[in-house]
Amino acid sequence: MEGVHMKKLLLALVAGLGLQANAAQFDPLLQPFLNRSQDTRIIRVILTFKDQNPTVRNVAAPIRSAQARAQVQNILMQNSKASQAQFAQTLNQWSRSGVTNQYYSVWIINGMILDLPVKDLSRLATEPSINYVHANSNMQLIAPVGGRVLAPSQMREEPQLTYGLQKINIPQLRAAKPDLTGKAVRVGVIDTGIDGTHPDLANKVIAFGDFVNKKTTAYDDQGHGTHVSGTIGGGAASGTGIGVAPEVRFIGAKFLDKNGSGTFANAVLAMQWVVDPDGKPETDDGAMIVSNSWGGGSASASEDPAKNALCQAVNSWVKLGVAPVFAAGNSGPGAKTVGLPGGCPSALTVGASDANDKIASFSSRGPAVWKTGSFVKPEIVAPGVKIKSSMPGNKYGELSGTSMATPHVAGVVALIYQLQPKISAEQLVNVIKSSATKIGQDPNTYGAGRIDALKAAQSLGQSARRF
Repeated sequence: MEGVHMKKLLLALVAGLGLQANAAQFDPLLQPFLNRSQDTRIIRVILTFKDQNPTVRNVAAPIRSAQARAQVQNILMQNSKASQAQFAQTLNQWSRSGVTNQYYSVWIINGMILDLPVKDLSRLATEPSINYVHANSNMQLIAPVGGRVLAPSQMREEPQLTYGLQKINIPQLRAAKPDLTGKAVRVGVIDTGIDGTHPDLANKVIAFGDFVNKKTTAYDDQGHGTHVSGTIGGGAASGTGIGVAPEVRFIGAKFLDKNGSGTFANAVLAMQWVVDPDGKPETDDGAMIVSNSWGGGSASASEDPAKNALCQAVNSWVKLGVAPVFAAGNSGPGAKTVGLPGGCPSALTVGASDANDKIASFSSRGPAVWKTGSFVKPEIVAPGVKIKSSMPGNKYGELSGTSMATPHVAGVVALIYQLQPKISAEQLVNVIKSSATKIGQDPNTYGAGRIDALKAAQSLGQSARRF
């Protein structure tokens, strides 16, 4: 209710200034900073713009291919450049008149990260090309609900493969198709980093972007990202296999610090970088899947998700043919507890189950309620209770959370991409859901069911001889 009242106050303020109905809207969190004409502090905001080319909303790669992806990205970049051109000129004029500002354009959301004095923030209200002004709010990793650190010898409590891999039928799949290991599939992990020296992850990180400390070598000063990565594609250095797809290659984007905190702006930068690390659309070097176990905020019945910046980034991934895998959150068992970006309609959102196929009490539930309707969340569940995986420093950890369920799904997606490299993101989600093992009735608790790697592979139409 407080957010609703804040928005009413902001609308009243805009009306009092005599602004046009199509003027830029402000994040309620920015209301205290408006009309402070003497405040010279620099504030960072994230702007989204009205599309110069409205047809961009319907653009999507018909198949997942390097050429289709480059074509879509170029369209998104061109729209972003055209949509922001007028305001970029305005910023240059402001600079010449003494208004300090720095900006960076981001095509993934047709947006701009802008630093300017607080006293000049209200100027944005009259800019006709701006759609929304977001605060640079805090983002957090979805913290595990419990766990323990393990020595390599303790991994043998689960011989050969972790129970999570056994539960989703990885042994049966490997027996049927031993070469199905995720080879040549690039998986993005947006998190706290990746310890690229861990024996289970060595030589698997092919690109690393650090939006916190600007380091160039892969590292993880928190541990969460290394644990997630191990479940996606770790090896068996301890004697126990921990990864669903042990031959994937990682593109790691660190935007969360050692405390698991990050910013909205860095989240957007990471979401753009991970799908195009070298900034060249014609180079096929970006992630094919991105695993995400972080968030901030929730769906709103008064907001159109198409205008939400995080959802816009997720939509862009889908347009590019990139599978957007997100943790539902650990705020269950109440309804409507799925956070963002997991609550975005296009996200493949993952809940957590246990060794007995029971839903974890902490697993966030749907639906995600937006202005445009109510969306079932999560789409799928996977093992997320007492999951053993890698931790920095040649260690291991047993953690619980939807963060631990999500990489199981990302790993299965990698296997599907190896089998069907050109499958679209939409088709992939249909395969994941239609092949799931039903473990409960309420779709806003269990989604389509618990993921099954073997059935997902079989459902792709492979011959009986191969399976």
